[in-house]
Order: sequence, then C-alpha cells, then structure tokens
Amino acid sequence: MNFTFPALSRSLADCLAPDLPGVRFFADPAQQGAKPPMLFLRQTHASISPQTGGRLLRKLGLDLVYLEQFNRLGADSRLQEAADVLDLRLEVFPYRSATGEEPVLLRTYDRSWEITDSALHYKFQLRLRLTAAEDAALMRSIQELNMEVDP
Repeated sequence: MNFTFPALSRSLADCLAPDLPGVRFFADPAQQGAKPPMLFLRQTHASISPQTGGRLLRKLGLDLVYLEQFNRLGADSRLQEAADVLDLRLEVFPYRSATGEEPVLLRTYDRSWEITDSALHYKFQLRLRLTAAEDAALMRSIQELNMEVDP
C-alpha cells in the first residue's frame, strides 16, 4: 500500500466529517477566502530512521488546525468541543490509499492540543514503517500537494 499525504488528508476528513458537521476540511492551510468553521492539516516535522528488513521508520508530526468565526459568541466552547471530538476519534483511524485497497488502521502518538489566537491546534505524530518505494511516493506527494478535500 502506498502512503501519500493527499490520501492521509482524505482519510482524516472521512473519519472526522460525521462528528464535525458543517466543518470544511482542507489539505493545505493556504485557503484564502474560505469561511470558517474549517479544519486543515499541516505537517510540522518529519524524521526517518532505518529499520530491520530494509524498511524505514518515518515519524510525521502533524497539526490539525480548527478555525471558528473570529469573535463569535461561544467560539471557545466550540473549539473545546472540537478538541473532544478529535480526542475520541483519533487514537486510531482508517487510512485509505488512493489505489482503493482495504483500509488499514493508523495509530496516533503524542497527541496534544491547545487553543491559541482563537484556533485549536491538535498535534499528533504518526509512526509509519515503510519501504524505500513507499517513502519516495510519500515525499513526492508532500511536495506536489495543492488540493482541497471537502467531506
């Protein structure tokens, strides 16, 4: 199974959409003119280390950013409610590749969240064991990423 950033974004949107109705999900933070509430995915860091059997361990740091309408009554409460949804839904979530294979469950690590500047930042890490070919596909997809995912 190939792991790509666009497929990861779609998988997260599919997982979260039922519990966050009316929230638009974007795979990239550069969505000028989009109206909140919205959620977008950012990669914060990555590292790679060799594993046995010719495999690689890629650690991806991710930040799901949830934005509400600025200065609306109850916005902080809605941000906290969104954090609760993310806590419940993101311990493990189904990842579906673009090739249509059966989904696999991905576990998240080091989950934490904070509200700063009227935005919820839900940070977590994925630890992916990949072959060199899968890692090359992931890096190519991150570099080419410029898309929107609407659940």
